[in-house]
Amino acid sequence: MSYSYRRLALLLCMAAPLSAIEFSTFIGNASADFQVARVVSDAAGDTYIAGNRVFNSQLLNQVPVSTMFVMKLDPTGQTVLYATFGGTGTDTVSDLAVDASGNIYVAGSTSSPVFPIHNALQSAPGPGFLVKLNPDATGFIWSTYFPEPIYALAVDASGNVYVVGTTSSSSFPATPGISYGQVTSGVPSAVGGAFLTKISAAGDRIVYSSVIAGSLKPCGGGSSCFLSNRNTIASAVAVDPAGNAYTAGNTDTIDLPTTPGALMPSGLGAFAMKINAAGTAIAWLTYNIGSGSYSTITPFIISENTATAIAADAAGNAYVVGSTIDPTFPATAGAYQTALGSLPPGNPPQTPTDGFVVKLNGSGGALWATYLGGQGADVANSVAVDSSGDAWVSGTTASANFPNAQGWSTGGDFVVGFNPTGSALAYAARYPTGSVAQSMATDPGGFLHLAGSDGLISTLLPGQPTARVFGVANTAFGGLGGIVAPAEVISIYGPGIGPAVPVSPAPGASGMFPKSLGGVQVLIGGASAPLLYVSASRIDAVVPSYLPGSSAAVQVTVNNAALPVFTASIAQTDPQVFQNADGSAAAINQDNTINSAANPAQPGSIISIWATGTGAAGSIPDGQVATAAQDYSCCFVVSDTSVSEATPAATYYAGAAPGLVKGITQINFQVPPSGSAFRLGAGEGISGIVTIYVASAAP
Repeated sequence: MSYSYRRLALLLCMAAPLSAIEFSTFIGNASADFQVARVVSDAAGDTYIAGNRVFNSQLLNQVPVSTMFVMKLDPTGQTVLYATFGGTGTDTVSDLAVDASGNIYVAGSTSSPVFPIHNALQSAPGPGFLVKLNPDATGFIWSTYFPEPIYALAVDASGNVYVVGTTSSSSFPATPGISYGQVTSGVPSAVGGAFLTKISAAGDRIVYSSVIAGSLKPCGGGSSCFLSNRNTIASAVAVDPAGNAYTAGNTDTIDLPTTPGALMPSGLGAFAMKINAAGTAIAWLTYNIGSGSYSTITPFIISENTATAIAADAAGNAYVVGSTIDPTFPATAGAYQTALGSLPPGNPPQTPTDGFVVKLNGSGGALWATYLGGQGADVANSVAVDSSGDAWVSGTTASANFPNAQGWSTGGDFVVGFNPTGSALAYAARYPTGSVAQSMATDPGGFLHLAGSDGLISTLLPGQPTARVFGVANTAFGGLGGIVAPAEVISIYGPGIGPAVPVSPAPGASGMFPKSLGGVQVLIGGASAPLLYVSASRIDAVVPSYLPGSSAAVQVTVNNAALPVFTASIAQTDPQVFQNADGSAAAINQDNTINSAANPAQPGSIISIWATGTGAAGSIPDGQVATAAQDYSCCFVVSDTSVSEATPAATYYAGAAPGLVKGITQINFQVPPSGSAFRLGAGEGISGIVTIYVASAAP
């Protein structure tokens, strides 16, 4: 979430059976960053999450330490299990699945020479891993290394596991009849193939393994292209109730073994494939692009289509989503959107992408295919199918004209639902950036289970949204999450959390911002928070300076009606710098002019920036506008984008910002001679990378 300089300037002037509910919760905390890989659901409406928990990722001169985690939430959002596991090296979760018995499967990559293997298919350390946990995640049913990193996994009704990725190893198992081409790690060029491997429910054998590799590139006359590697990668997998397996991926080759009746018998980039339940034949394989005329081919191929996810329904249809810049993408007549939402400027890598959604039949032909996007960059990240045949898609958007009929936000994430024919959207809503685009699943009760990449988990029953806090963010900048720091200015997001007509107060005669505004009050950790802005979907507030404990209940009351409590984690600091839309800091040069591309700071001069979340409170009351300077010596500036090798800049002031509410810190520092990028540190917290405009040194 960014906070414009204009708004900063304005501040200068002013236990029975569970019933499933919509909920939002933050699974992270202040001591670690949670990186969510996948969210899935079960028939009971429970939510499962897997990913990595990274410790010390913000601290200077410390190597991040991570562990893998699995979590289960009941239908009301309460945690019912949490487990961590891993080896002695770097382990990264890529995917998660749950079978009908509640067993939990996790896969990914590992560099650990010692990994907790049990009843292993492969005991020798390998770059991939696959584990099967019992339903309460207290022990491994089996756990194994795998010869390649696993990008995605799926589980069938019998507990067999399907994993996908890419390999250039000639010793990787390849079953005749469902494999094509030869992979090699040799010179002058390596050939990588997409694999889809089925492993027995007992984890003791490979049932079949398909490896698909192309060898031809559309190189034109470029010799460097002829000598470059060939890459075919499977990035997503699904399995239908009959045991047919599906994969989607991407290739820079043009000779994959497409089948009769397929959507696109030739092409480049995104592809999809189906292996029959017996594992004896490729049922179909198709490319997923149009003419290919917008590809960049020499020496590196940049395809106009990228596949990101795949799902399958009970009828044996497959749904593939991704992104495209191709104006000849094979959208079908009558589909929701039949033309590219943005016009290509003639340089494919710079063309804003649209999302795409394709529903493929039993022969790999298109039942329907549609673009999904507007004038900006749009990407479909995840797809799921419900029992009614509606296809649900989540992703990211930068298009002002992206469909938002049911939305309460104009953020950069979206959820849409296509009707079974792909002709219309049954649901379309934008959500705050970082809240829902990472992963999505459906359950039999009609709920969507949604995850942001940093640990925000929500459920949604499409229709009129329940009034609730969806998450909180540092108002200066930062993704939606659930961390607050003392005296931090935060933005609270959610549907129905304030008045329909926004209210922005000016501080009273005493210089205090109100704690009740537009019928809204906010309690954080039991203390009233000063309010800077209230609206139907966003509240800007100042966190109280005193927050005991490690968590705080965020309670919003609207016209005397208390909304569900959102529990936030408390950090000592959560520093972020107020920024302009282009990612540069809202900054003032030494001559008291605004820093900009047309008016850069001089090397070695002093520049002023503003931040919040520094943990610096001072002695004035909460909600009070600072009237004088008060140096807290709270912060430091590092000029290198590599925090572990950062060079501190000379800081001359870090304290109260006269004319601004308590909780906003002004920092005056010397412009680093080594560059314009910097981070702001406070305590153990460090901001994201921010830039300032700096004039070039005279020759």
